[in-house]
Amino acid sequence: METVDKEKDIQLFIADNPWLINVNYQNVPELKDNDEDMELHIEGNKRPDLILKDTLTGDPVIIEFKRYDLTRDTIGQILEYRSRIITSLNNTENILFRIFGNKIAAPRMVIVVRSSDIYGKIACRLQNIDLVEYGNFESKIINGNINFKSIEEYTKILQTATPPMNDERTIYLENNVYSVLKDLFKENNIEEKWKYYKKGDHYVATDGYWDYRDLFLNKWVLKDEEISIGIWEDIWENCDFSVYISYCSNNKEKLEKLQESLSSEKEYISFKPHLKEENENSKDSYFILDFKYESSVFYKNVRKIFEINLKKYLSINPIK
Repeated sequence: METVDKEKDIQLFIADNPWLINVNYQNVPELKDNDEDMELHIEGNKRPDLILKDTLTGDPVIIEFKRYDLTRDTIGQILEYRSRIITSLNNTENILFRIFGNKIAAPRMVIVVRSSDIYGKIACRLQNIDLVEYGNFESKIINGNINFKSIEEYTKILQTATPPMNDERTIYLENNVYSVLKDLFKENNIEEKWKYYKKGDHYVATDGYWDYRDLFLNKWVLKDEEISIGIWEDIWENCDFSVYISYCSNNKEKLEKLQESLSSEKEYISFKPHLKEENENSKDSYFILDFKYESSVFYKNVRKIFEINLKKYLSINPIK
């Protein structure tokens, strides 16, 4: 993928995936004529970058994108857009009035920028503007350091993810993945180790996805043991949402035993397990053992897969 340096590319990607800003935001088909011209002309022939709908409240949401850092001009610009949209109340034939009715009297505002200093954040807060900083997201998506050919291709991958990428995904993962593992901890008399479980805990997969880590399978458990366990899905390298159970330790010998033991369980493992050294030339080097599962296989067999992995883990690394 060629390096992307245009504001429009960020705009297109977020327009196709509005849940990245808020899981309750959705596109308004009547306002999105085509991918090349998403901008709606409002009072005075001004053009906000994007207008979404909050599915919980029905409110219009004005989105303003900037490729670089926040400036005072951007804050003034979105406030002007809000004022001009409010004036649409005087015109019942206006498309915004037809879609949102009287709710256009109080549109929500969101500015998407690379970053902002503390003064910009305070200024936005004082004006009830939501500020989104895409930060690391830029280096992975916008600058093309990811294995897919186009923004459109990655959008399609996200939209066909298993489980679906919607506002119920966090609840699904909680009930069908994390709770299953927690029950197994209890059954194996290590329930007290679950105190290290933390909702939204960053392991490896979701760097750059702002505050929506809970949408992705992404947990790190048994952190204080000689071997810790990461559970995550591939949303960056191969972009196929395959699921990894990764074992991390400084003890290579134990990981090699675990690799040999788990490799005999071939019913669910989709790919050959991989043992690698991280920070190889550093005194802080460590080893990671990855087991990869196709998402469809993993979600159909969550408990059995966790049972196998935890049993083998405890046989090699007992927890007192």
